[in-house]
Amino acid sequence: MLRWAPFPFVRITLSFIAGILVYLISGKEFSYSTELLAFFVGVYIILFILSRKLKSASITSLTGIVGILCFVAGGVWVTHFKTESHRADHLLHLKTSPAYYMGVVDSYVLQKPGYQTTVLQLEQVQIKGQWQPVRGKVQLSVPHDSGSEYELRYGDRLLVKGAPQKVEAALNPQQFNYAAYLAGKNIYHRQFLQSEQYLRLNNDPGNPILYYSILMRRNVDQLLRKNMPEQREYGISTALLLGVTDELDNSIKAAYTNSGTIHVLSVSGLHVGLIYGVLMVFLGKFNRTPRQRFYAALIVIAFLWLYAFITGLSPSVLRSVVMFTMVTLALAIGRRSNIYNTLAIAAFVLLLHNPYFVLDVGFQLSFLAVLGIVYLQPKLYTLVEVNNRVSKFFWALFTVSMAAQLATSPLSLYYFHQFPVYFWLANLVVVPLSTVALYSGLAAIGFGWIPVIGWLLYQLHFWVIWCMNEINFYLISLPNALLDGISITAFQTWLLYALFFMLILFFALKKLPYLAIAASILFVLAAQQILETIAQRKQQFFTIYSMRGQTALSFVQGQQAILLADSITLQDKQDYTFNIQPHLWHLGINKPEPQFLHTSTQHQSINHAFLPDSNSLYAWQNKTLLLLHKPLKVQTISPLPVDYLILANNVRINPEELQQFRYKHLILDSSNSLWYREKTKQQLDTLGLVYYDVAEQGAFVE
Repeated sequence: MLRWAPFPFVRITLSFIAGILVYLISGKEFSYSTELLAFFVGVYIILFILSRKLKSASITSLTGIVGILCFVAGGVWVTHFKTESHRADHLLHLKTSPAYYMGVVDSYVLQKPGYQTTVLQLEQVQIKGQWQPVRGKVQLSVPHDSGSEYELRYGDRLLVKGAPQKVEAALNPQQFNYAAYLAGKNIYHRQFLQSEQYLRLNNDPGNPILYYSILMRRNVDQLLRKNMPEQREYGISTALLLGVTDELDNSIKAAYTNSGTIHVLSVSGLHVGLIYGVLMVFLGKFNRTPRQRFYAALIVIAFLWLYAFITGLSPSVLRSVVMFTMVTLALAIGRRSNIYNTLAIAAFVLLLHNPYFVLDVGFQLSFLAVLGIVYLQPKLYTLVEVNNRVSKFFWALFTVSMAAQLATSPLSLYYFHQFPVYFWLANLVVVPLSTVALYSGLAAIGFGWIPVIGWLLYQLHFWVIWCMNEINFYLISLPNALLDGISITAFQTWLLYALFFMLILFFALKKLPYLAIAASILFVLAAQQILETIAQRKQQFFTIYSMRGQTALSFVQGQQAILLADSITLQDKQDYTFNIQPHLWHLGINKPEPQFLHTSTQHQSINHAFLPDSNSLYAWQNKTLLLLHKPLKVQTISPLPVDYLILANNVRINPEELQQFRYKHLILDSSNSLWYREKTKQQLDTLGLVYYDVAEQGAFVE
C-alpha cells in the first residue's frame, strides 16, 4: 500500500498542477475561478471546524479531499489570473488595427544571424489618431547591425510604426505549433521591423534586479568573447556557463542532441548541483554547530543565487536554485530533507510564479530527470558490486545517466522523435569534461584579472570544450548512432509512463497485480502499434505543403513516399526538418525518395510530362496534377481535364485563361508571394471561382 503521509507537498503540488491543466484543457474559459476557489475554501473551513469538534474519521477524510480540491481550484485561479488574453483591453480584442503602438522591452534580447529578437510589453496603441491603453505582448524581430553588439536593451521603451500580426498556427500536419508555444508565454502577436519602423524613447526597466542581472550576463559574455579564440568553443562556453545558446551553430546543436548530451549546454540542475557540491565540500567542516550550519547555509544560498544572477535569472536555473535552496535550508535547521517534498516545493513555487511553466519542455524534462536520478540511480547502482574508487566513479556516472534517460525517454520520444543510442557512452565522457569546463570557466571569470593564472584558466577551459566537441562529433559518426523517425502520441506517452510506474511498484512492493496491470498496458501498446502499422500500409494520399516561397509535394503510398520539391527545399535540411519531416514520421515514413520538380521524374508510380510551355503535368494513382509555374503559351481545343490545378511561383496568368482546364481543385501554393495571392484571389472571387490558398489555409491533403 502506498503511504502518502510523508509527502504532503507532493499531494499539494500535484493537485495544483491538476488545476492548471483543467484550466488549459478547458480552453481558458474559467471566468468564475474566484468563486470556485472561494467555494472550496469555505467548505474546507466548515469541514475543518466540524472535524475538530466531532472527531469523526469520515469527516476528517472528507476534509482532506476538499483540501486537495482547494489546491485544484487554486491552480485554476492562479492560471486564470496569469492569463492576459481574457482581459477586455487585450490586444487580441481590438477591432481596428493600430497605426502605432508603444511598449517596453520585457525580456532578454536574443542574438540571431542578421537580426535580434525580444518581447515588447505593450502600454498603448494609437487608433484613428487616439492613444488608448492596452495589454499584451509582441515578439519583435529587428535588424542586427554587426557593428553594434545590441540595438535593444531590457527596459527600452519603443514607439513602433505598424500593426503587429497574430502568430499563425502550424500550417503543416504534425508541424511544431509555434503559435501554441508562444501562447504559453502569453504572446499572441509578432512583428518583423525595419530599422526605420521603431524609435527608442527612453529606458525604464520594470524589474531592476532582472535589468542588472542581464547587464552582468552581458559583461561576462564580453569576457568570454575576448578570451575564447574560436567561435565554436566560445558558443559552447556561453551556453555552458550562462545558458545563452544564441552563438551555437546548427552542427554543434545537432552533435550534442544526437549524442544525448544536449543537457550539458543548457544551464540546469547538473550545473547548479556541481556548484552546490563544491560549496558543500569546502564548507563541510563548518557544519558542526547550529550557528555554523546557519552561516554555511547563507554562504551556499548566496553563491547559488549569485550564479543565477549571472545567468540572467533564466527559468532553468531558477528551478534548480530554488530546489537546492530548499535542501540547504532543511539541512541548516537540522531537518532531514525529503527530496520528493523538496522537488514538490520547488515546482509549486515556480508554478505559483508562472503556471505556464507546466507547458515548458525544459521544466518537464528537468523534474523527470531529477526524479529518475533520485529514485532509480541508487537501485541501479547496487546491481553491480564495484570495489575500486575509479570504477565506482564511472559506474555511478553511468547509473545516473541511465536513470535520467529512463525517466525522460517517453517524453523525449514524444517531443523529439529520436533516441541517441550511445547516450551512455557520451555521458560517461562528456559529463566529466563538462564538469571541468564549468569549474575552469567559473574560475577564469573570477580570477581572469590575474595575468598568468587567468590565461591558464581560459586555456584549460578552451581545450576541455574542444575535446567535448570532438568526442561528440566522433560518437555521432558511429554506425546507428541515432534512432530517429519515432512518432508516438500523447496517449501512448502516458501509457509508457503508466507501464514504467507499474513496473516500479511491482519491484518495490512485490505485488503481482501491478505486474498484471503492466502486462495489460504493454498489450494495449502492442495492439495500438499493430493497428497503426496496418493502417499505414493501406494509406494513400498526397500533400501540398505550406513553405514560404517554396513548392513541395509528397505522394504517400503505404509506408513509402516520394517528395517532389524544388532544389532549395531538398537542399535545405532545416526547412525540411521543420515543415515536412514530422508529417512523414507520423505516417511511418523515415526517409522519402526525393525528386526535383520540373525534371523528368524517374519513378514507376508517378508519370511526368512537359506541356509545350514547360509547365509540368503529373499523374499518380489515377489523379492528375497540373503545376503552372510559367505563362500559358498554348490554347486547347477543348478543356483539358485535370484533378488539381496548381498555380505556383507568381505565374502570370489571367483567371479567364483557366477556362482551358476542367479541374476539380484550384490551388495557390505557398511559393506565391503575398501581393500575388491577394491580387489573384480578388480576381477569382470576382469570377466566383473556388480556390484553396495553401499559404493561408495550410497544407492541402487529399
